Amino acid sequence: MTSIFLVSLFTTPIAWAEGVVAQVTGLHFGQIDLYPAGDTITIAAQDGPTEKSTAGRSLVTGGGSGRISLTSSEPCLVEVLYPASVTLTSGGHTVTVRGFSSLSQTSAELPGGGVRRDLSIGGSLELPGNAARGTYSGTLTLHIHFF
Repeated sequence: MTSIFLVSLFTTPIAWAEGVVAQVTGLHFGQIDLYPAGDTITIAAQDGPTEKSTAGRSLVTGGGSGRISLTSSEPCLVEVLYPASVTLTSGGHTVTVRGFSSLSQTSAELPGGGVRRDLSIGGSLELPGNAARGTYSGTLTLHIHFF
């Protein structure tokens, strides 16, 4: 095992007339001691928050799902659309995160009255065996529909 990574991925706060979305916690893959042949680090948050990320062969310390907070003055449904992938960078090096839609919560029912609901965000970080050591970060842009 040769490389140590600390990877963070943050959501972008968005405000809408019908409701409000605010970042609570960024998606964080933890510190990774990468298996020499590469690995995929996964955070599955379909049913709520995940406390730690998992890998096939690499050693992962810490990490956890992202979380966004949603509120609305009126009762409504919320749908979250995720991109197919996001590129994380560290200096001139890049890695890719995929699988947001299948590993994250994608909808919520808001009761109105400013009551807060949280949605958890997961993803799969793909690390090639030759990935450079570093702290990788990027921005996850969400499309959030209140209806």
